[in-house]
Amino acid sequence: MKTWVFVMRIGLLILTLVAQPIWWIGLIREWWTSNRRIKKERQTFGSAVYSDKYEVRHFILLSLSLGCLLSLVTFGLGVTVPLTWLLIYLSLALIAVLIGPAAGLSTTILIGSVVLYDLVKYFDVKFDHFGLSRSFGVNFSVVPVADLVIFVALAFIGLGIWVRFAGGRFAAPKVLSQQRGKLVAGYTFNELLVVPTLILVPGDWITSHLSFWPVLAMGHTTVTPLFIPLILGLRLTIFKQQPRIAERQLARHILVLGLIAVVLGLVTLKLNDLAVPGLLVIYLAYLGCLIWTRWRDRTRSFWFSKVDHGVRVLGIKPGTPAAKMAISVGDIITECNRQAVNSEQGFYEALLINPTYCRLKIQTPEGDYKVTETAIFDGAPHEIGIVMFKN
Repeated sequence: MKTWVFVMRIGLLILTLVAQPIWWIGLIREWWTSNRRIKKERQTFGSAVYSDKYEVRHFILLSLSLGCLLSLVTFGLGVTVPLTWLLIYLSLALIAVLIGPAAGLSTTILIGSVVLYDLVKYFDVKFDHFGLSRSFGVNFSVVPVADLVIFVALAFIGLGIWVRFAGGRFAAPKVLSQQRGKLVAGYTFNELLVVPTLILVPGDWITSHLSFWPVLAMGHTTVTPLFIPLILGLRLTIFKQQPRIAERQLARHILVLGLIAVVLGLVTLKLNDLAVPGLLVIYLAYLGCLIWTRWRDRTRSFWFSKVDHGVRVLGIKPGTPAAKMAISVGDIITECNRQAVNSEQGFYEALLINPTYCRLKIQTPEGDYKVTETAIFDGAPHEIGIVMFKN
């Protein structure tokens, strides 16, 4: 009988992993985001640069992978979070997943929830105004604020790992028109993760309502394990540099902030009053990293723009002959099969000179020239896989 109860409790814990409304809402949103991107690319270029829904694939695989990694760390460290903070965060997370991955929204709700919790804790402990400690069975004194700081630090580290892995990997262009009518391309990283992370909630409010829920003992305190949906999201458009390079630089800065937050968490074990001011400084530093990334991109002279001599490469479709060639986003094709090209139509006409072979002369954004060549599909020049401005 005890074995059956144990198995049932473990099953209920797993249920909190798979039955999270916020996770499923996030999945639906990423599916919608992916469909919208593919539809826009087909309207702009005639076909999608990435026809697979990579946003959905990232959401499922990376959310679960990061969830396993962060859960091992939080459980190993015994990170506890108060139920009051959890309720605040879940409310904000639901709003965030509906809004989508705005630039700093995920970190805003995370740090904002800690600030709101600190205010609630202050009024509840000092004035007993809310009575939350009685209502939810939470003793604020047994939940070190350092645990919340460590949780925020792990979220930053998870965000940095994710952006470093996925940022700029799928360079899907979108075409915009400047004020003078000149066409330019930008590359938007627009993805969202809902990372199911295992945390420990002290107090008896959950078990008083659900007596069958699993409980762990930590010293003189009982804690309830739960999976919570940690929101990670980023929306950033790069116009003047390789998106992969720009976003990996941003990822390094985020990882540094995560390590600084870890140090802050250790400090707040002794100096609790530094937690909220320290997190606000880290939050402002994160916003500063986003602003710096955009400013550094906008102040460059280079644009992914349409050119008069040659054709600009805006994207490379995977699994095509172009993917095997030494071509990068931003390169300018000046010759195809020894014929000068200045438009998409001229490029495909030059391809037909030799229906099974392609030789390209390319000018890089730095002004260097190179030659690359490959075999192509017989009689199918449009399947070479190079995305460029339409005529």
